[in-house]
This record gives sequence, C-alpha cells and structure tokens, in this order.
Amino acid sequence: MIKRANWKTILAALAVCLPLLGCGQQADRADFDSVLEHAEAPAAGETIPVALVAGGEAVERSVSNRKIIYTADVELVVDDFAVFERQISGVIGSHGGYASERSSDRRHGDHRGGTWVIRVPVANYDAFLSGLDSLGFARSRSETSDDVTEAYVDLEARISNKQKLEERILAMLEERPGKLTDLMEIERELSRVREEIERMEGRMRVLKDQTSLATVTLRVVEEATYQPPAAPTLTDRIAAVWGGSTRSIVQIATGLVLFAVAVIPWAVILVPIAFLAYRFRLKTA
Repeated sequence: MIKRANWKTILAALAVCLPLLGCGQQADRADFDSVLEHAEAPAAGETIPVALVAGGEAVERSVSNRKIIYTADVELVVDDFAVFERQISGVIGSHGGYASERSSDRRHGDHRGGTWVIRVPVANYDAFLSGLDSLGFARSRSETSDDVTEAYVDLEARISNKQKLEERILAMLEERPGKLTDLMEIERELSRVREEIERMEGRMRVLKDQTSLATVTLRVVEEATYQPPAAPTLTDRIAAVWGGSTRSIVQIATGLVLFAVAVIPWAVILVPIAFLAYRFRLKTA
C-alpha cells in the first residue's frame, strides 16, 4: 500500500510540475522577445536624427552643407587633336581632378576625336569648365545638378540608429545568461543588423563620391578649318533667301523633268491606242 501511495504521489507531482515547466519556458521566450524589442527601441534620452523636411528646422542649413551631384556634357572643337591631348592632362591636374575613362579615334586624318570622362572636385567644377575654353571652342555644353541632401541626411540617421542598435545587442549578449537557443537568436539578430549597416555604408560611400566630385563628359572633335557661327548680316540674310528661292525653283524643275520621264513610256503605248480608237469611231460613224 505504501508503494502504491508513493507512485500516486510522484504522478501527482509530475502532473503539477509539467505545466509549470512549460509556463517557465514560455515566460523565458516572452522575456527574450521583450529584450529584443527593447534593443530595437531608442535608449532613454536618445534623439533620432531626422531627414530634411520642408518648413522644419532641419532645412536651416548653409548652402555649403548641401549635397548636390553635378554633371556636365561638353562638345569641344579643336584645331589639332595631338596638341589637345598634351594639354588636357595639365588642365585636369591643375584643378585636382583625374580622367576616369578615355577613348580616342585616330582613323580619320584631320578629323580625329576622343571622349574623356573627368572627375573634378566640386569646388573646382566651374573653374575647370571655364579652363576648357582655352583648349578649343565649346560647340555645346549642358549641365545638370541633383540635390540629394535629404537622402544623404536620412541615410546618416539610419546608419546612426543601426549602429546604436548594434551596441545594445552586443551589451545584451554580454549580460544575458547563457541559454544556447537565446544566444543563437541574438547572434542572428546581430548578423542581420551588421549586414544592413554595411549595405547602407556602401550607399553612403557612393553618395559621398558623387557629391564631392563632379563628372564632366568631354567629347572632342578635330576640325582645323572650323569657324564658329557668327550673327547673320543683312547680306547673309538676302543670300540665304535668294539661295532658298533658287533651290525651290530647281526642285520644282527637277520634279517636272522626273514627271515627264515617268509619263513618256506610258505615252508611247497609250497615244497609238487612242489614235486607233479615234479612227475606228470615225469609220463606224
């Protein structure tokens, strides 16, 4: 009877303890999840940097702090391509830039040409474009600017927040008592955060490069006899009108001649047929 009582006591104790163990595991899991949520939230006293917002204080920035991507496309006509090649390196170097790409075409005698993609510091951008005028005639020039200040500030804020999150996870990893499953989950979270930081830092490096160095695409054409177009005089305008009229007359005359040439073969065939038909009608009448 005593043995049977002992077994009953043990079974009753297990029945009571098993639910308690499950509750304890759930409590541990809930506690771990709450710690991770706490790590994601900003620490007390922290302020999250904000992006530029129209009308907000964050917009109160000096012009020098704005992040702008400058690009230009220039077509330059030069008298001697070989002389230009010797001079362009000095002009680029004197403005602190470098040629990231270069190609040249020497197959057309006195009509050689080439293309340069040049990176120059933004501070020297305007001076470099002005310096190109000493090398040849700028037949065309187009410039664009893209203000990426808002994206830049927003990316800075996100990187800062993720770095602080990484610090909190590391602190939690040191303070958390060692359950293997919890530690593995913390390590996975830490790996995810570091991957996001590296990706955003890569994007930040690209923005810094684009906003610190302007990009100038320079297309060069050699034309030894090229003369820049001048404002037309009255004589030039009269000559242009006269030339337009004579060209119109020539075009009309050419059209008539071509029409006649096209009609002659048909006339050779149709005129005899029409003549025979006319004679036949006379006879029958």
